[in-house]
Amino acid sequence: MSQNLTTPSKKPSVKDGPILREHVFDGIQEFDQKLPNWWLFTFYIAIVFFVGYWVVYYSTDSMQTPTQKIDAKMAAIEGKKNQELVAMMDKLDDQVLLEWSTNSTITSEGKAIYSQYCIACHAPDLNGGVIGRSLIDDHWEYGGKPMQLFNLVLNGSPADGKGFNGQKMQPWKDLLGPEKAAKAVAYVVSKAPHVEK
Repeated sequence: MSQNLTTPSKKPSVKDGPILREHVFDGIQEFDQKLPNWWLFTFYIAIVFFVGYWVVYYSTDSMQTPTQKIDAKMAAIEGKKNQELVAMMDKLDDQVLLEWSTNSTITSEGKAIYSQYCIACHAPDLNGGVIGRSLIDDHWEYGGKPMQLFNLVLNGSPADGKGFNGQKMQPWKDLLGPEKAAKAVAYVVSKAPHVEK
């Protein structure tokens, strides 16, 4: 009597080639392969990194948000501007501005600043117009000394001032900074006949 012994079928291995699942969908068979270890490790590391980063970013103060970074940079810029203003104010007085008004290098720089920022209101000849006062008539509304004009340029018209034709001068401190403002004032002083010495 002969026995039919069938050898058990061997489980397919990746080493034997691509393994396909038995089911077929729309004529397409699906691979049944294990992902490479390097890919799996990269994926797991990415998950761990994300969870760690999320905890550190949102639960601790060790990392700044973009808003905090911008605020910190703005505060640093504002601090630097304030330091420049304090340093400039320490060395500036009426006499220094009068001396600057006789220095052709400084007044030419001041003229360029005036032409860029002041000309629209005070006109090319400094005679004023509809918006700004004349800077070469016989009277300055808020004082006739150079430092008074410098403070007016930096801080704008006083809160209780009427302005000119309903218009008040804006503060130029943030846009010009103290050095450019002082040079523009030196230029105006060089052209104004009524400056108090």
